[in-house]
Amino acid sequence: KLAGFKSGMIVATSGHVDHGKTELIRALTGTNTDRLPEEKARGLTVDLGFAYNILPDGEVLGFVDVPGHEKFIRNMLAGVAGIDLGLLVIAADDGVMPQTREHLAILDLLGIRNILIVLTKIDRVAPDDLSEVSKQVNNFLKEQGHRDHALYPVCAPKGIGIEALKEELTFRAKSQKPKVVRGYFRMAIDRAFNLKGVGLIVTGMIFSGTVHKAESLTLLSHGASVRVREIRVHNQIRASAKAGERCALSIVGRGVGEKSINRGTWLAHSDLYVPTKRMDANLQVLKTETNPLKHWTPTHLHIGSDHLPARVAVLSGGNISPGEIGLAQLVLPHDAFALYGDRFVLRDQSAQRTIAGGRIIDPFSSKRGRAKPNRIAILKAMSKENTAAVLQALATRSESGVQLQPFAVSHNLPSDQIDAIIVSLGLLRVGDAPKERIFCESRWRGLMALILNAVASIHKSKPKSIGASIKDIQVQLGVFFEEDSLKLALKIMISEKRMCVNGSRFYLPSHNIHIPEQETAILTIAANILAPDGGTPPSLHQAAQQIGTEVPVLEKALKIGIKLGDIILVGKNRYVPSTLVINLKISVEKLASKSVDGLFSTSDFRKEVSMGRNFIIDVLEYFDQVGFTTRVGDLRRLRQPISNVLGKK
Repeated sequence: KLAGFKSGMIVATSGHVDHGKTELIRALTGTNTDRLPEEKARGLTVDLGFAYNILPDGEVLGFVDVPGHEKFIRNMLAGVAGIDLGLLVIAADDGVMPQTREHLAILDLLGIRNILIVLTKIDRVAPDDLSEVSKQVNNFLKEQGHRDHALYPVCAPKGIGIEALKEELTFRAKSQKPKVVRGYFRMAIDRAFNLKGVGLIVTGMIFSGTVHKAESLTLLSHGASVRVREIRVHNQIRASAKAGERCALSIVGRGVGEKSINRGTWLAHSDLYVPTKRMDANLQVLKTETNPLKHWTPTHLHIGSDHLPARVAVLSGGNISPGEIGLAQLVLPHDAFALYGDRFVLRDQSAQRTIAGGRIIDPFSSKRGRAKPNRIAILKAMSKENTAAVLQALATRSESGVQLQPFAVSHNLPSDQIDAIIVSLGLLRVGDAPKERIFCESRWRGLMALILNAVASIHKSKPKSIGASIKDIQVQLGVFFEEDSLKLALKIMISEKRMCVNGSRFYLPSHNIHIPEQETAILTIAANILAPDGGTPPSLHQAAQQIGTEVPVLEKALKIGIKLGDIILVGKNRYVPSTLVINLKISVEKLASKSVDGLFSTSDFRKEVSMGRNFIIDVLEYFDQVGFTTRVGDLRRLRQPISNVLGKK
């Protein structure tokens, strides 16, 4: 029976209070969505109501009946998020009313342009009056930028006009393109209640991904983990539910109950548990506003099924004029959750009227430099309509690449989906997670040119230095760049013989440094003495005595050797050739491989290399400092192989 069901279309009614929305849904589906006692007593809808109609071919029409009264606009916004079609209901005996205008504006701000206009209560007006109100409605629609919208006159209680409306809804449902199901699961909860014999139930619109029975999810509002016990879609038990569907989930989790879940809570995959207090957006101010929206205006933000206060930081020009679109940052008093592309609506501080709305383009923005020209250029690149276009634009303009992890989270892209986009665009991945970056080919080659120029500048300013350290290069570049990615670029340039390395210093092949003959001679002798064929290398004073020179003279020569990368200071007065350090690292790797858990002691290492205890302690502490080993109590473990320590001996 269930196999024949199709995802169908979600329809939301909207319009002024008492214009007959609930009666219309009852005529279309046979269901009374006034489910709360106070609703039935008062005859109006105060909360979201739901109804479904299964068409003969298995197509499902889901109807969301939202409140029309001004004080219940917040609920209306919770129901309208994620719908496929808006059914704007206008009573023939009233015509266009204040909430009619506001609801249409909200549909526009949420990007819902697929709209049908229904004239209800036609039995209450004369034919001439019906013609007049139809003209009024058409003029109103043209004023709001809507054209070619057919009007469907109905009398719901008597069934007049209902069949024609059903036929149009069926046609729209069949013509609708299948929804693309991508990303991690994410659902905006609009109701939470306990059901006897079942337990805790949450309902809402699935914004992305798929959920399966027994899957573990996270309540983003407080990070609690829950397990899905049962899934219902269109009042039928299902093994899964996907994006674009309204569903009810039976969930269970430690410390999770009806009272701990508020409307606005997101239920999602754990990877989306990334809170934010600042979100950059494209913001459109309604043309019905009489004044521009000024910088730092306090507002009420409605996003998904959430509602919270927000300040609007206008990023360019100080204000946004009525009817105009501008860049703004939404600054929140507490953590919230949003992703790229999420639609939102802003109401004024008193929550009396809708003033603006738009689309999130960067959910994880920062306060620092938010209005600088470079940041504005980045936000314009991020304003593209789809993820691939955004990534292409950012990779093309960024000298330091696009950070992969935050981009994937903000666009809700699991690894296989971001991988596919990167491949399709022909982009390069540089570095390792979680600091991996994305480059276009020209920017990556451009970066290496910048590195070559940076090293050339360092040579010019320090002609007597053998070369530049990684930190020197980072400072000289002038753009922020991750050390791991910089190391990879340097490795590539070394392999291409465009860069040379000596110890921890990098230099151009054309760079020459003059060393006085005396220091050169002393270094040559010292290199042999400090790396004996067997036993412990001598200390600084012992080496000076063996060479027959003064300690300061030898130390001066050895410091030149350090600059050249030939000598390393592993401890106080402990200078050793870099070649010996490499051999000692190889011995550490060999020793660690002999142990099941990779741990070894100072005594183990001393026996392995047959050197003195004090010298071995100095060497191991040096290895700890450079990140080659790490202490585990009185023992040590290899932290990374020699091949990972670029430019370090």
